[in-house]
Amino acid sequence: MMDKECVREMLNNIVDSWLLGKCVSLSWIRGQIFFAYMIGAITTFEKEELLKRVSESKEVL
Repeated sequence: MMDKECVREMLNNIVDSWLLGKCVSLSWIRGQIFFAYMIGAITTFEKEELLKRVSESKEVL
């Protein structure tokens, strides 16, 4: 059984790393977000919020 809270925390940590410039692969991050959504670990709202955070940070750079 998957721990949804653990998945959410991991995704937030990944996005935070991206925002700090520590993670180099945007496609990998997006893949992790979509996979978590597909397996039901995050909601549609959470998926959209995470993608929005990643996309907005890329626009600033």
